[in-house]
Amino acid sequence: MSQIYKIKITRWDFRRSKDPNSPIVFWVSRHPPLHSQIHKLQELLGDFMLVQVEGTIPTAEHLLEVIKPMMSGRRAIIIPVLPLSMIARLSELSKKEGFELWFAEMKQIAQVTNTNEAQRIVNEKPEARTMTTYSDGTVKVFEFVGFKRIKQVKIELEDIE
Repeated sequence: MSQIYKIKITRWDFRRSKDPNSPIVFWVSRHPPLHSQIHKLQELLGDFMLVQVEGTIPTAEHLLEVIKPMMSGRRAIIIPVLPLSMIARLSELSKKEGFELWFAEMKQIAQVTNTNEAQRIVNEKPEARTMTTYSDGTVKVFEFVGFKRIKQVKIELEDIE
């Protein structure tokens, strides 16, 4: 029996021209990009299209199956917020499929137990900061640093005896 996965696609155009060959960025995350991330992409790419992909993504191959029709020969960049094993597989596939894999680097700037305090810190620089609440009640505030190209992900395993 085949399984149906819910994937939501949201498109934003950041174009000053109507160039159909401008780069396409696939933002694979349940959260939309921060304003500072969009501005950095504009600085790096000029005109581009941003497509947010969110929902249940069971495998890297499934993700590519969904987004490949949108690539249509354009420069394609995938920025994933996914489990490390899936990012590693995307890294392998990027060499074969010809897309770039980027990492949105975030720096933890605070860890608090009060959501209001975390929100106050985010509000000091809302275009670049976000917060995440953990099951133990801690709230971490992160700030966008920049983008890095993922060249390789290596997971080295060792038997436990």
